[in-house]
Amino acid sequence: MLPLGGVSLNYDTGHRELVVTGGGLVRVFNDSGMEVFTFGEDPGIGGVLSAVPIDDGGLMVLSSLEGKLSLLRCNFRGEPVGRVELKDVPEAFSNLSPTALRYVNGKLYLADSAQMKVLVADGEGKVVAAHDVAKLLGLEAQRADTGFRGFNVDGSGNLLVTVQPLFSAYVISPAGEVKAFGIRGSGPGKFNVVGGIARDPAGNIYVADILRSAVIVFDPSLKFVREFGYRGRAASNLAAPDELALGDGKLYVANNGRRGVSVFKVGQQ
Repeated sequence: MLPLGGVSLNYDTGHRELVVTGGGLVRVFNDSGMEVFTFGEDPGIGGVLSAVPIDDGGLMVLSSLEGKLSLLRCNFRGEPVGRVELKDVPEAFSNLSPTALRYVNGKLYLADSAQMKVLVADGEGKVVAAHDVAKLLGLEAQRADTGFRGFNVDGSGNLLVTVQPLFSAYVISPAGEVKAFGIRGSGPGKFNVVGGIARDPAGNIYVADILRSAVIVFDPSLKFVREFGYRGRAASNLAAPDELALGDGKLYVANNGRRGVSVFKVGQQ
């Protein structure tokens, strides 16, 4: 296990590979956990913040280049083949500073966790939707003090976010319908310091609790099912888990403290 910490995770279902971004580098691991290649040291790419697999077998990379955020289309080796410019960005989103990138069903999702805003664009950069999450949650006045910690997108295009100060998680439909869940506490099924979030094809939702070092599982109706992880040195234990990714019946959990990425088999029935 590489001593990684504080990384971004994206799963490539087509190639059954995990894309791990951290420290300005992108590392790609195959289904056996072997690192197949690394990139990000090319000054033409800049400091990589996130990288997501796209339908043509390549990668879309969000990076900081010459002091500006940039979207780069790369081939499967991580070599830049073109820059993607966002088009038709609403005025209220013109100062967006994305911190996370996802790619679902041919669409790019760029999330600014501090501003609590998400832009949705097609593969060529044309904006097709814009979500002001703070407004949807009734938090416009608290935007600067709230933010969201975990961000993901499920297979139906629903936004999945966690908000630490509120000890809550949310499912937001493409039409803006909000479903909230979670309750503050230190017991099973309750949130303490929420982190990453992900949803499997069966609709089950997984939420990382950083302080409790646990992953909490909810069924499609948002009812608590179970939790696992906890602190310790056993292989099944976690160290302040945060980012989550799902793929092919496995849950990938990014630990802090340079404890790498833990992998669990999960049921999707």
